[in-house]
Amino acid sequence: MKGIEVISALKNLIDENDVIVSSNGNISREVFHTLPRPQVYLRGSMGLPVPVGLGLAQANPDKRIIVITGDGNFLMGLGSIVTSAFYKPKNLKILILDNAQYYTTGGQQTVSSAINYTKFLESFAIGYSQSKKASPDQIEEDLTEFLNSDTFSALHLTIQASKENLVNIPWHPEEIAEKIIARLTK
Repeated sequence: MKGIEVISALKNLIDENDVIVSSNGNISREVFHTLPRPQVYLRGSMGLPVPVGLGLAQANPDKRIIVITGDGNFLMGLGSIVTSAFYKPKNLKILILDNAQYYTTGGQQTVSSAINYTKFLESFAIGYSQSKKASPDQIEEDLTEFLNSDTFSALHLTIQASKENLVNIPWHPEEIAEKIIARLTK
């Protein structure tokens, strides 16, 4: 499966109370063009989706915070998974879309293949963690189980590398912040 197909599968599983934090590059564009707006679309911020998600989860315990990050972005911010595992906010869900590439910047290979994500995530005693290949026959069930877990959760999905031809997000970072703050405070 492609990342955009996984993101599209989320559309029927989230509600207006959920907040998506999407990593910079392809994933933010895919979220922007696929899921309800506004969400937190990170731009130029490698390694920050998980810590931003953690902060939002702690500040908004009544909302489910879903971080969608690529493997390269996740690897750049490994320290934040340790901090998140320490606090274990039940409303924080981390979805890792792993195409083994820094795809947005030209397809350079990541070191993702050197990691056993199952053991890695389990080593932090994350309440719910799974690592598997994204499958069209199983994706809705996998995402539902992940999103509905009653604990801090992580789902690592191996996906097909693909770059959708999507236009950039037309909002500047300040506009994104204003829109999400207005949404969170209404």
